[in-house]
Amino acid sequence: MSETLALSVYESRFAKTDKTDAILVVEGKKMHVNKAILSYHSDYFNTLFNSDFKEKSMSEIEIKDVDLWEFAILLSFVHGNTIKPPDSCVEKILELSDRFFLPAVKPYLEQLLINSNLNTLEKIRIAEKYDLKDIFKTEISRFTGNVSIQSIEKDWYWFMLSDNTKVKILSQILRYH
Repeated sequence: MSETLALSVYESRFAKTDKTDAILVVEGKKMHVNKAILSYHSDYFNTLFNSDFKEKSMSEIEIKDVDLWEFAILLSFVHGNTIKPPDSCVEKILELSDRFFLPAVKPYLEQLLINSNLNTLEKIRIAEKYDLKDIFKTEISRFTGNVSIQSIEKDWYWFMLSDNTKVKILSQILRYH
């Protein structure tokens, strides 16, 4: 995505309004947000805004070690005016949802993954890593008798899966033989 487009999308969604009461600063850019909404959806932000930390009284709070665009996508799921991430970005948003304790984001991302063009084994790897039960079940059910075990073992995502997941995939395939 071009930097200009990314900035205009980010600026339109996180501009100051009468509903915003906090400023998060990411990569030097200000994001106007609503404390109550973020606190409701995230234990991280609830602690940040409502505990006795210095950030509670700061007019601007810097969020470090995040990409502005990815962070904007993450917050858009709970803050309104959702930004749909590209398939290649969904795993990073899942990582951020774990980091910032935003579990409400996961069902949306799971649906995006189910409908994405990502490789089935990659989807299973992501589902396993982030405990996405629906996509895990959906993707494993795609393995039928006409799937070659040898072809699966040549996929590099296969080697990233746990032994337990591999057993589930192989059991699914054997059901059809």
